Formats: sequence, structure tokens, C-alpha cells
Amino acid sequence: MTAEVRVTIPKDIEQVLIHISDAFAILDCEWRYIFVNDKLAELAGMNKEDFLGRSIWELFPDTVNSQLYTELHHALAEQVTVDFEYLHPKWHRWLENRVYPSENSISILIKDITQRKRSQQLLADKQTESLLEESEEKYRWICETDINEYKRADENLRHSEARYRSLAEASAAIVWAAAPWGNVIDDIPTWQAFTGQSPEQYKGWGWVDAVYPEDRKSIVAIWNQAFSTRSVAVAEYRVRRHDGEYRYMNIRGVPILEETGEIREWVGICVDITERKQVEDRQRFLAQASSILASSLDYETTLTGLARLVVPEIADWCLVDIIDNQSVRRVAAAHTDPAKQELLQQLQNYPPDLAQSEGIAEVLRSGKSQITHHISDEQMQAATHNATHLKVLQELAPKSGMAVPLIVRGRVLGAISLVSSSGRHYDNNSLMLVEDLAGRAAVAVDNARLYTEAQRSQSRTARLQAITAALSESLTSTQVAEVIVDQGMAALGASSALVALVTNSDTDLEIIRAVGYQQELIESWHQFSINVPVTLAEAVRTGEPIWQQPTKTRTAHFSSLAQIYAQYNYGAGISIPLMLEGRAVGGMSLAFAETQEFSQDDRAFVLSLAQQCAQALERARLYEAEKTAREAAETANRIKDEFLAVLSHELRSPLNPILGWSKLLQTKKLDEKTIPLALKTIERNAKLQAQLIEDLLDISRILQGKLSLNICPVDLISVISGAMETVRLSADAKSIEIHTILEPNIRQVLGDSNRLQQIVWNLLSNAVKFTPEGGQVDIRLEQIGTQAQISVSDTGKGIHPNFLPYVFDYFRQENSTTTRKFGGLGLGLAIVRHLVELHGGTVQVESQGENQGATFTVQLPLIQNIPAIKQDTSESEPSADLNGIKILIVDDDADTREFIAFLLEQYGANVTVVASASEALAALTESVPDVLLSDIGMPEMDGCMLIRQVRTLSPEQGGQIPAIALTAYAGQINEKQILTAGFHKHIAKPVEPAKLVEAIASLIV
Repeated sequence: MTAEVRVTIPKDIEQVLIHISDAFAILDCEWRYIFVNDKLAELAGMNKEDFLGRSIWELFPDTVNSQLYTELHHALAEQVTVDFEYLHPKWHRWLENRVYPSENSISILIKDITQRKRSQQLLADKQTESLLEESEEKYRWICETDINEYKRADENLRHSEARYRSLAEASAAIVWAAAPWGNVIDDIPTWQAFTGQSPEQYKGWGWVDAVYPEDRKSIVAIWNQAFSTRSVAVAEYRVRRHDGEYRYMNIRGVPILEETGEIREWVGICVDITERKQVEDRQRFLAQASSILASSLDYETTLTGLARLVVPEIADWCLVDIIDNQSVRRVAAAHTDPAKQELLQQLQNYPPDLAQSEGIAEVLRSGKSQITHHISDEQMQAATHNATHLKVLQELAPKSGMAVPLIVRGRVLGAISLVSSSGRHYDNNSLMLVEDLAGRAAVAVDNARLYTEAQRSQSRTARLQAITAALSESLTSTQVAEVIVDQGMAALGASSALVALVTNSDTDLEIIRAVGYQQELIESWHQFSINVPVTLAEAVRTGEPIWQQPTKTRTAHFSSLAQIYAQYNYGAGISIPLMLEGRAVGGMSLAFAETQEFSQDDRAFVLSLAQQCAQALERARLYEAEKTAREAAETANRIKDEFLAVLSHELRSPLNPILGWSKLLQTKKLDEKTIPLALKTIERNAKLQAQLIEDLLDISRILQGKLSLNICPVDLISVISGAMETVRLSADAKSIEIHTILEPNIRQVLGDSNRLQQIVWNLLSNAVKFTPEGGQVDIRLEQIGTQAQISVSDTGKGIHPNFLPYVFDYFRQENSTTTRKFGGLGLGLAIVRHLVELHGGTVQVESQGENQGATFTVQLPLIQNIPAIKQDTSESEPSADLNGIKILIVDDDADTREFIAFLLEQYGANVTVVASASEALAALTESVPDVLLSDIGMPEMDGCMLIRQVRTLSPEQGGQIPAIALTAYAGQINEKQILTAGFHKHIAKPVEPAKLVEAIASLIV
């Protein structure tokens, strides 16, 4: 936390804390002073205001990484009360500290024990000096006493010597005397008792044999210095005790001088200070260890430094193991013998196996220290993995050792192992020291991990923000997947990753981004079933993430992937479903080269990443759908505008010759030869307009699913022949030769003869239209298996490759500009495709490109064992006779009335014409005709309203009169409405004379 924590203290308690004799302070969790009393300010020689709001480490930088630093961090981290003594480096005062931690602060009661420490030291010195001073006084007194007082002096001397001997015997120290040159002459019982040397062994210079060999040179130098200066000799050295253990001794020797100033003898005292030295060494050692552990937040570096400190101080070699991701990793190894360091490094290849029942593995599992006073061959064999491991261990020759767990906050983080190869023995004191060391190491490791995790969390937060920003700019699913894969791999250290989406069918997963995998693997798994036994599919199916699984578990569960797992040898892998509103829209997988243990923060990060990915994918999907819909709408609008422009052109173009020739016919300026040409031109263009309208109606029927077929067996040769007759004139006009290759004896197809002829006519007319003069059109009919195949090829304009996919689309033309060379609405091929599909067939187009011609191929299923039916597709003039038939014509358009009346009168009918529905009803009251012909779209009362009123009349009044609707409303919906209203037949305008006459004749039979 960064905000200052404020502590409220009751006034009466605050007054007590201010004036107590001991120093008192409260720090917040950022180590800032938030309360100090008068005693602390006095002790520091500062004002209280100088403390408040400032960090203890800022005010007293000399204490950083000191014992104070370590103990305060330990108390706050573990939330335990701590007591310790500490020599403040700046104040030069011994302080006794009692630390009380809380969740947000830490209180410290500080007692100044400097005087007590000095008294203890003086007392220890006094025990030595008192004996020496007494000896000095005795000999001085002897030297200065007048000979006349010899007897009294002699008596006093005897008493003094007795007292001296009693004191020496009662003291735990060794009291000694030596000649001026340091050689021992008299018996020293206390020396004999301590060292085990006999008088013969220690007298003379024999006592030096009990001194530690490495200390002999320094003790001789100190002795020579004291001898030359006639000063007190003070030294510390190690002496071998009777049990063989070397003990630290403090020696103080006082020279006894003659009147001449020469040294007569030495008297002194030796005090065993081993315990004190051990405490000092322990504090020094632990201070060094704390300094090393606090020197870096890279705990592997600090643990390596710690191992080097341990040897040769308290071990011949040292190992440090850390539990990491459910396995043990050996992070440090140090040996006192540089020649064996490389050999020891090989042990890093054999970290402890947590499955082992003894040794370091047991310490790691139980959290309890172990001392092994003698390491046997059997123990070495049990601890090794293989023969090579055993050989290395045997060469290192361990004799004894101890393993101590690194424990913090109740968790075992690892273990430190100390081994002796030189005969060093470990006891409870050694264990206490190493346990203290291990505790400090555990705190350092934990702090380093917490710091690293905090940094990682901060980094991930920043990364998530960056990911959010990147995803907000990602407009496609592929862009989203790129961000997620790249950022996920970078944040978690994955070696490979992929994102797959559920397909529209909800049955498959399709990989849209993959990094770190071999290309052939991605290609083989580009799209796979959601039900296959793989981790990603299972995660997507269940909606539950699958975290790391050991290789054996994965192989057993997904046996089909055993070969892939063996090939890639991933140490860990996770598969996360991409969930959106309770459903999986895809999945994400990350693979790692080494075994991983995913912390709660790791898992939270991955799940957050997956959630962002799912949301971003949905946004991308909506964006892509909106973009596609917008483009489709824009395309549809463009096509509609182009189509309307073309429609206007195509409908107006035939009107020009129709109106032109009609005007000329009306002026009667045409000769007899030109009149037939004019009439044929008018007819041809009128039929062209009618065909355009019929195409539009067909498209309307297709889009509404209302196009129906009159199914019967059809001979395709007849169909092709009829279509060819229709286009022959236009082909002849352009000198285009039509080649036919019609395979005989092809079975019939089941279909609508007129619609099949419409298919072939459309293909032939297009071929003729787009083929230049003098070109060629080929039509082929053949049997391919159970299919009849019709192919129409031309040598014309061809089709650009970019337009090929859209040839059969509605309202699509390759060129719809005003400069286009070929006319038409662009509906014919769309109608062809639909009609072919209605007949259960297929149609395809091929073209090598522009000016390379085109080939359209239609395949239709043949029917079995039905004899061919000769079909007559030729048109003939109507043979019906309407003589004497009374017909009432109702139409608001005068030209139509006159044309229909003239037509029917030519066939002998008696015709009455009226211009409205009301006039028709009036006419019925005067005479009931045989047939009623009525337009539909009329003002005031339309044809449907008219027929409904007619049907309400009695039969005598014409209520059952046969009725035909003549209308430009030609759609099937219009036809159905018209027939429902009461008409018997529906004939669309423009009217074919033969069709109209036949319809009337059929009603009056």
C-alpha cells in the first residue's frame, strides 16, 4: 500500500507512551514513522518531527540489510512478536528491541542496555584482572619490603600464596606462571586438568603443543612483543582440550619485574571463551548471511552466495534445493575443495525425488530437520538414482551431514544440506545455527518470490491493458487471435499457442491462429471435430478449462495423441474454452517446454485473457457480419440501380420501333412491300417486351418459391430442336453457324417441356448474342452415366474470371454501363439455374477468359424404361369458332377494348364493350352475355369487385356467367386472388390471340 496508515491512540495511553522511560515507535507497513515518544527522540538526538512520515531505512541507511532490517521484516511478514538485541551503528548503543506486528503497522519497544552490556564485559575482564592485580601486588610488595620485616613478610607471603592457590583452584580459569622467556617451570594443575598434558609434557615449551597449529605463530609474536616492551600480553588462541576439541582461550599475562626492570617471571590467566566466540561467530556469520540474502531479489544468486559462505565455515560442501512447480530443483552447490567443485556440480543433475522415503526428500515432505552422524554405504545407495549418481557421491565421500527445511508462513520452500567429508561432527548447536540460517533464507526466497509475483502481476495488469487496447483496434477474428496468441505466449512464457473457433455448424473447431507448431501439424489439424479426444475439444465441449497434466496422464487420457506428445515432448499444456454468455465460441491452447505450476494469479490471467478473447471475437463477428451485410446491401442497391437502368432501357428500346412503325402505318405512306416488314418489326419488339416481362415474373415466382412445373416425360431432342428454331433467325442474321451433335436414343427426362425449352433457348440466345458475326455455336446432347448432358459452346466474348462466380446470380451483369455492347436484363441465366435445379439437375459454366468463348453444361437425370413420346411443339393458328357467341368486354383502356373487340369479331363473336365495372353491371341488366372478359385494374371498382357482385346475382341475371380476367397483374399471387374472387380463367397481358380464343372456346363447350 502507498497511503499512510494512521493509528488512533487513546489520550491517556498516548501520554503514558510519551513519557515512559523506554523508547517507543510505531511504523506503518511502508516503514514510515507514524509515532515516536520523547525517549526515542532523546536517544537519537533528534526532534520527533524529524521522524514522522519518513522511512526508518531513509533516516538510518546504515541499518539496511542489518540484523534490525532482517528481524523487522521477519516480524511483519510472519506476524509474530520478535525479541532481539542490536548494536545500533549510528548511535553506538546496545538496544533491546521487542517488536509487535499488526496487519497495517509495527510497534517497537526499545530499551537502552548499553550500560548492562558494558558491565557484563567489565565483569568478565574483572575476573581475569583481579587475579593478575593481586599477583602483581604480592610480588611488588615482596620486592619493596625491608629485609628487617622478613619474618612478617614471610608469614604474610605464606598466607597470600595459600589464598592465591585457593583462588586459582576455585576459579574456572587457568592460572599460570612462567619464566621470563615463557617456559613453564612450576606445576599448573588447572592446565593439566584442561589439556590432559602431564607436567613432563607441558613444562618448558611443551605447553605450545596444545595450541592449535595455525595459532602458534601468532601467539609467539604476541609474546615476543610483550617481552620486548615489558607490557601485558593479551591474546586469543585455540587450545586442545583433553577430549581433543580445540577451545578458544583468552590469555592475559602480566610481567613481574625486578628492581632493574628486567622480567623475573610471568603470571597470568587463561579463560575459556569458546561459548562467547561461538555466539560472536554465529552473529557474524548470520549477519553475513543476511547481507548476502538481502543483496539481490534473484534468490538463486543469493542462495549460491549463501552456499559459498557456508563452506568451509560449517560444512565441507553444501547443497540448496528449492521446490518449484511440484518438483525439486537444485539451485546451489558449493565445495570447500575447488578440485571437487566440478564433481559436486554433477549432483545438480540429480535433485531429490519427492517420492523417496528418506533423506532430503523426507525433510522436504515433513518439514523437519535431520542430522545424520554417519552416512553409510546403504544410505548413499538408497539416495542415488543410478550407478553414475552413486559413483559421484562415493567420490565426494560424505561422512556426516544435516538437512534443514526452508520454511516460511507454514510452507516448505526447499532445504539446505550441509555435509562433512573431513570428520566434522554436527550437534544440536550446529542444528540451531543452520535452522536460523534456513529461516532467513526462506524469508529471502519468499520475499523474492512475492516481489517477483508483484512485478509479474503489475506487468500482467499493464499487459492486459495493452491487450484491451489492441483488441479494441482488432476488427477481424484473425486480428483478435493474433493479439491473444502473441500476448499470451509473451506473458506466460509459452513455447506455442493457438486459437480455434467453433464453426457455424457447431460441430467443428477451426484453427485461425497458431504459433510454435510445425506446419504439417497445423495443416492436418486445421479443422477437426469438436468430439475428437483432444484437450482443446474437451475444454470446448465441457466449458471447463484443462490445466497442466503430466505427460503420462495426458497420454493415457488422449491415447490418439501419444505420438504427437512424444514428438513435441511438452512439459505442460493448458486448454481454455472461450465462453460467451454460457456457450463456447472457441478455444485457446498454450504449450510449455517445461513443467509448470500455475498459480492463482496465472490462472486468473489466462481466464481473463480468454474472456477478453471471447468478447473481442464476438465484436469482430458482429463487425464482420455488419460489414458483410452493409456490403451486401450496397451491392444490392448498386445492382438494383443498375438493373432498373437496364430495365428502363430494355423496355423502352422495343417501344421505339413499335411506335415508329405504327406512326408510319397510320400515315399510310408505306408501300405494300414495306407494310409486312413494319408489322413483323412491331410484332418482334412486342414479343421482346412480353419476354422481358415474363422473365421478371419468373424471377418473382422463383424468389417466392411459387414457380411450378407441369411434369411429364420429355424428349430432349425435341426440346433442343424447338429452342434452335426460336433463335435461328437471329443466328442467321449474324451469319452464326449452329453445330449440333445430338446422341440418338437417349432416354427421356421427367420435366416441364416448356421450361426445359426455355433453359435451352436462354443458353442458345446468349451464345448467339455474345458471339460476333461469322462465329460458331455448338450444342451437344449426350448421356453421361444416368445423366443427360446438354452443352452449349460459343466462340464469343467469353467471361472474365472475376465474374465467373456471379454468372448465375439474379440481376447480375458483367457490364451494366451505358457503353455496354450487349442488351438484356441479366435474368436469363439466373432463371436457367433455378429451372435446372427444379428438374434435379446442375448447370456449370467454363470460360478461359475474355474473347475465349464460354461453355454452359446442363446435366439432367434420366428416367428409366419410359417410351419416348413424340411432342408437337409447333404453334398453329386457333381453329376455334366463336360464331354467335355474345361476349361482354370490360376495360378502362380504349385501345385494349378496341383491339380485343376487333380480334374476337374476326372469329365471329358478338362483342359488347364497356369502360367501367358500373357500366358492365348496367349492361347485365339489359342482356346476359355468354362470356365476360374483364380487366382487373380499373378506377372506382376493380375487376375482382365486379365479379364478386356478379356472383351475387341469380343465374337468370348472369350470376353464373363464365368469366375471364385479362390483366397486366401476371404474378401467381395475383392469379390466385383473381380466381378466388370468381373468375374462371386468368390471362396475362399482352394477350396472345390464339390463347384468348381457345380460352373462350373452352368455357362455352
